[in-house]
Amino acid sequence: MKDASDRSARTIRNVQAIPYLIPLLHPIKWARGEMKEIDNVLIVVTLSDGTQGIADAPARPTILGDTQKSLVAIVNDYFAPRLCGLDAFDLTGAWEVLNTVAGNLTAKGAIDIAIHDAQGKALGIPCAHLFGAQAKPLKLNWRIRMGAETAMLAEAEEMAGAYGFQAFKLKGQQDCQRDVRFIRELRRLVGDAVAISIDFNQSLEPLVLLKALPQLEELGVGLIEEPLPVRDTAGRLLCAQATTIPLSGDDSCLTPDDVLDELRLGAVRAVVVKVVRNGYRQARDTIALCNRFHVPVHSGSQGDMHIGAAAAAQFAYSYQARHEHEFSTFLDAADSLCEQQLSIENGHLLALNGAGIGLTLDTDKLAHYRIDQ
Repeated sequence: MKDASDRSARTIRNVQAIPYLIPLLHPIKWARGEMKEIDNVLIVVTLSDGTQGIADAPARPTILGDTQKSLVAIVNDYFAPRLCGLDAFDLTGAWEVLNTVAGNLTAKGAIDIAIHDAQGKALGIPCAHLFGAQAKPLKLNWRIRMGAETAMLAEAEEMAGAYGFQAFKLKGQQDCQRDVRFIRELRRLVGDAVAISIDFNQSLEPLVLLKALPQLEELGVGLIEEPLPVRDTAGRLLCAQATTIPLSGDDSCLTPDDVLDELRLGAVRAVVVKVVRNGYRQARDTIALCNRFHVPVHSGSQGDMHIGAAAAAQFAYSYQARHEHEFSTFLDAADSLCEQQLSIENGHLLALNGAGIGLTLDTDKLAHYRIDQ
């Protein structure tokens, strides 16, 4: 382990946003969109001693309003020149800079993660240690790809056999009764012990959900994520009070302020935390709020690939999750930008014990996939 006594000599020398494209093995679809390739932005924070921290900023215009070009512009043109020269361990100072701009959650979150990664690598410790935690295997679910019922059932069987998944997440297809019929078949295939959750991505109306809730309860669905539009607070509260299945907040819980509003409303009984759009600092605020209201938290995915999954894992080591984490999407990527691989066995992501987030850049792969040169 490196000596922490000289950390005060380290400052942020450079912050860079690099757009890249990596093919997906399979398209990722949800109720309001589709991904056919990984069009993320790599954030690299370089310290004065040459240490580099990395993070991944996913461009999700239909969800957060960010595009690849907007992420690159706000980081390179605005944040980078204002962060350079700051003490690498002065996160309060870094967030003072980040908070001078409204919105841009993904850019801010990725910079926060990259700074933490640089801190961990400078000290020779995993990011988990910065949060007082130790690396351990994390139970994950697998998000079944939207498609024909036979193909979806075959995929569930394949992923359970290849990786040992004992938890599955579905993307609701806006035909709630079709989803109910599929879950019934899936339950017959995987048995009663396997966890099943469903994410409707705000695509339903209250009366449609209310009609389906008794059937979803009967089938042992453990979690329903964002079934109704976020703006429909009355409908969400009505449905939450009509079922024993926890409704989980994702798009309604973008920031700690949003989380506090939702917890006070009482419409969510589980919260999805995504470090890629909050960074570690605000994600810790979310955990504290949920603990205060006795609401469980688990890590979600913004279509996270290897870097995003590793960053999420480092944070997930720091709290107890009642529901399975959701960052297995990297299995759909044709390649990554990293030297190391992530491994899933028996439905668990194996512990990442390397410094920082546990991954380092493969410079040849970055040169191949970046699109700004």
